[in-house]
Amino acid sequence: MICKKVLDKESVELVDVRYIYEESFPLDERRDYTKLVELLLRNDTFILEAICSEDKVVGMLSLWNLEGWLFIEHFAIAQACRGRGIGREVIQAFVEGANKPIVLEVEPPTDEYSRRRIDFYRGLGFVLHDTYRYIQPSYDEDREAVELRLMTYGAPLNCNLDALARMLHGSVYGVKW
Repeated sequence: MICKKVLDKESVELVDVRYIYEESFPLDERRDYTKLVELLLRNDTFILEAICSEDKVVGMLSLWNLEGWLFIEHFAIAQACRGRGIGREVIQAFVEGANKPIVLEVEPPTDEYSRRRIDFYRGLGFVLHDTYRYIQPSYDEDREAVELRLMTYGAPLNCNLDALARMLHGSVYGVKW
């Protein structure tokens, strides 16, 4: 498995990344595609990667290299490629190469699908902060804020979740908290 950094809007992998991104995330949990590309071009802390296998894009990963944290904003494997261990392999390699704690957002465990996603990350060593009420701000005026949960990897058990949420809101979503 190879993760290729998408460097600009001319990248050949970007078409497949867009399809996987829009197929995998509900409207309220993602940016408009044009704004995603703008971020790629103007923000050095934002990273977009195409996950490739045998020269075919099979997934995507967007993340932020923030002060003291890595934030996985979006991670998805193409629907046709799920269940093959690709996601586990990618996240396992990511956490092994991380030089600071990692945080990500997940849906609350309210159905089988959300519980399976949480179990996936738990199986890789992530900790669910289930009692902490976290709201993902809306990505745009036509989108709703979403109640989610935070999961961390490599963070102290007593990490300040309010400070972490404040940083995410400001750096990633551009809103004051």
